[in-house]
Order: sequence, then structure tokens, then C-alpha cells
Amino acid sequence: MLASYCIQEFAARGLQGVRGGQADEVGIRGFGRQKDWDLAYVLADKPRLLVSLKSILKNLSGTVPNRLDDLMGEAANVQQLQPEVVIGYVVIVDQAEDRIRRDGYTWSEVFESNLRKIAIRKAPLWNQGLIEGIWLIRIDSRRESGDRVVNVEDLDARGTNFFTSLLDELYLREPALRPDSA
Repeated sequence: MLASYCIQEFAARGLQGVRGGQADEVGIRGFGRQKDWDLAYVLADKPRLLVSLKSILKNLSGTVPNRLDDLMGEAANVQQLQPEVVIGYVVIVDQAEDRIRRDGYTWSEVFESNLRKIAIRKAPLWNQGLIEGIWLIRIDSRRESGDRVVNVEDLDARGTNFFTSLLDELYLREPALRPDSA
């Protein structure tokens, strides 16, 4: 469902042809190995935009530290062959499972802060392992179905920023893809 939503949002902003979804991950060759990406925009057999969709619904304290390392490795793997590829990361975190750390911050706050530190990849800073955009979605599984998303207004604004930042970078690198370039 999240994959379909993202595909629709890219299309609404002028980028048609993003592929992926639960049963249709897209295999992209990296330097060390091929990885299946949840969403991909591929043109002329070359990945131009990749998005990874994840969820952390249990054991945040055990999972959060590893997710950042995994993401940076996945990004660097594909960036070694395709340095101009634009990468986004969407993660759903269950606040019901979040805990306050010894430093006074929750695991999701620290995770989001660390994700923001690596979501700074813009020309000329094309370091491998960095990405162009993140979108952290907080839910609360204790709430009623249909009302589990936390702070919907903020979530919408962050989602808009996510799609805009990815497309801005894509169009900088691939100006001919911009919908108004014709």
C-alpha cells in the first residue's frame, strides 16, 4: 500500500514509470551484489531513482542501530556503479514500541536525527553511502485502525518535502526528465 502511494505521488508530480511494490521489487546491480529495491525508476537500463521502504514495528533498540548501517551499505553498493542515482528511504516506526534512551531521547528520535545526517547528498557532495531524502512515518499501533498515523499534518508536510527533494535532485542530474523541459 505504501509503495502504491509513493508511485502515485511520483506520478502526480510528473514522474511516470516508477516501478515496484510488494510483489514487484526491482533488482538493481550493485558493485558487490544485486539488491531488490522496493521502488525504482529505470531509464535506458540505468537506475535513476531508487527508494527503499522499511518498517520497524518491534524492538526499536535492537533494530535501529543496524538499519542505518544497512541503508548506508545498500546505498554505497549501488552508488559505486551508478554515482548519479537518487536514493530515498521511507521507514515506518511504531511509537508504541519506542523507548526513551539513557540520553533522554527516544530511539525513533535518534534514528531520525541520524538519518537526516546522511540525507544530505547533493552535488557536488556525492559521497557514497549518503542519500538524497528520508521520510520517517510514526504510527501508534495502540490506536484504532484508521487512526494510527501520528501527527498527520506534519507527516503530510514531510512527505511533500521527501518527494520534492528527490525529484529536484533527479531533475538536476537528468534535466530532460523534468516534465516542463519539452
